[in-house]
Amino acid sequence: MKTWLPVVVFVFCTPLSLLGEGADWMSRIPDRVSLSSLSIPGTHNSAALREPLPATARCQSLKLAEQLEAGVRFFDLRCCHQEDQFLLYHGPISQDLSFDEVLETMGSFLQRHPRETLILSIKPEHRGRGNRRRFVETLNAYLDQPGRSWYRGEAIPTLGEVRGKMVLLRRFDAPGPLGIPATDWGHNGNHEGATLFVQDRFKIPDAETKWKLVKRALDKTLARSPADRLHLHFTSGYRSGALGLPDIRAISGPVNQRLHDYLEQAPRRCHGCLVVDFITPQLARSIYQLNFPAK
Repeated sequence: MKTWLPVVVFVFCTPLSLLGEGADWMSRIPDRVSLSSLSIPGTHNSAALREPLPATARCQSLKLAEQLEAGVRFFDLRCCHQEDQFLLYHGPISQDLSFDEVLETMGSFLQRHPRETLILSIKPEHRGRGNRRRFVETLNAYLDQPGRSWYRGEAIPTLGEVRGKMVLLRRFDAPGPLGIPATDWGHNGNHEGATLFVQDRFKIPDAETKWKLVKRALDKTLARSPADRLHLHFTSGYRSGALGLPDIRAISGPVNQRLHDYLEQAPRRCHGCLVVDFITPQLARSIYQLNFPAK
């Protein structure tokens, strides 16, 4: 019978005060601990820093390199397939960033911090053009680049299996096994699959409604035993603003404050991946510190 691995973390880990900054928080966690047994900071639309109008498309203030240093380990990457390469988009809005640049940033970080691991959620975005091959074929070309270390398995790995690697989480159909499958996503509330539990309802009337969804999903995560799925809690969303345009800040500001207050009192147990808009180093720390004993 499986045991609840976060308890193991508490027994064998150095206190959080000795960990230093967020760049190395995974380094003190035992190899045998599963990714599904951790509280992991994540970012929604991780590369979305550009927008045509305020609050309509930008989802982060920190660049990817800054998110990594702050302790973010789950990245939601939206890739537009153009001319047989990936460019980062949010909806129809280009983020002026290539997937090659993303991988260079991720790979450089892992070379400096080889005991960390990064979960990369890859999703097709906007309309592709000028391609001679399918999305999955272009992704495989990236995966096969020399010097890149990936985990491509479908099962949720342990930390020991993926230290120094990027873990592929696939939000598109593929002809064979390729990364952790996340094609049956669901946006209307809580979705449970074979390897994932997802809360990602994003079109919201108000911040209070979104927080209730987040809190209900977190309660479900805390009540589970044993930990058999990777739990993804998206705290992101938008409400319709003027002229029907999305207003992201109307949700992210109040929900992030509620999340911060909740985490200040949260039990030191597994909360899964908390995937947020406009993450800060302080908010990231309040998530990953739940993997360690209180001071």
